[in-house]
Amino acid sequence: MIDIFKNNTVFLRFWIATVGSQLASRMHSLILIWLVYKWTNSALIVGLAMVAASLPAVIIAPFAGSMIDRNNKIAVMMTADFFRLLIVLVFAWLYHIAVLNTTWLIAGTIGISLASAFFNPASLAVIPSLVPEDKITQANAVEQISGSASSIVGPLFGSAIIATLGVTKAFIGAGAMFLVSVLFLLNIKDVSHVLKKTATPMLEDIKIGVRLVKQYAIVHKMILKMAVVNFFFSSLTIIVPIMAKADVKVIAYLMGAIGTGMLTSSLLLSGKNFTIKPGTVLSASFVSMGGTFIVTGFTSILLLQLLEMFVIGFFLNVFNITLISLYQKRLPQESLGKIMSLIIAVSLSLQPVSYGVMGAVTGTIGIFWVFVISGMIILFSAIGVYRLKELNIE
Repeated sequence: MIDIFKNNTVFLRFWIATVGSQLASRMHSLILIWLVYKWTNSALIVGLAMVAASLPAVIIAPFAGSMIDRNNKIAVMMTADFFRLLIVLVFAWLYHIAVLNTTWLIAGTIGISLASAFFNPASLAVIPSLVPEDKITQANAVEQISGSASSIVGPLFGSAIIATLGVTKAFIGAGAMFLVSVLFLLNIKDVSHVLKKTATPMLEDIKIGVRLVKQYAIVHKMILKMAVVNFFFSSLTIIVPIMAKADVKVIAYLMGAIGTGMLTSSLLLSGKNFTIKPGTVLSASFVSMGGTFIVTGFTSILLLQLLEMFVIGFFLNVFNITLISLYQKRLPQESLGKIMSLIIAVSLSLQPVSYGVMGAVTGTIGIFWVFVISGMIILFSAIGVYRLKELNIE
């Protein structure tokens, strides 16, 4: 992993910025889930809160992608995180004066989600301009370490602050991490923006992105599979607090186990370039995740649940890194922002549905059947991934 930072301090600063941003996001997510469940004691309300927090970002993603491609991607990332910084500081103040409630919390979280719709695609689209082509997979793996590490540290750090210093300080801590992101992004140049600027009208720009998605089989044939993975992985946001019986420490442990798995796979893939065919890696990831979901349904021991969450996180990140790297290598760089935004919008479009459906279904059929049915659907989707020949065509 270290060799990718040699003679490339720009990418190192970019990576530190994403670490700060992802850590802040994870801390905020923990606070949101914990507060809403504590105030309402309802998985359904938690699900509805997550729907409200995620759906606007899905809707705005195509427009965000067009704006990302026509503007400096680093500037877009800085603006997004500064906006999120302001929101969490407002949360801290409102909680301090005992005014913050579920409505205000959800409203502000919608703003954070909208900012994420700009930050996340921009961070993916700018990577090819920061590293050589032969380092893209390693760069994605290293960049994913920020998200993976934040999945571990964010919940643990957030729960520790809540338990010792209170919710107000936890919000301030998240704000400090967003500030780290903004500061480390300063003075990083977006080479792709310098090389080419677009004057295409925004609606036409979106249409171009849609046509490009249709043009590349590895994109339009994988979108539904990505949506399936995100649907059931997102359901863990609703299920974990129930598994933990609203114990904030256990919630943090389970979420941290997912993050540990993601971090482990990121470190593994960041070490060197592997020659295994992408189709094989992606289908194996589906099988592993599906099987683990099913096994988790039969598990009630915390230690085993932690191991299962680790495995799910590990193979989810293998899937993400492999597919994102494939897209960055094969798709036109000048349109990567709009394409990645459309991919994110479509693949995450079922995420809000997952929050709402799983919030209602879990209370009706129970965690056992949620895990078993989810795992069976993921396993079935693995067949389609395995049969997609375009994944292995250079």
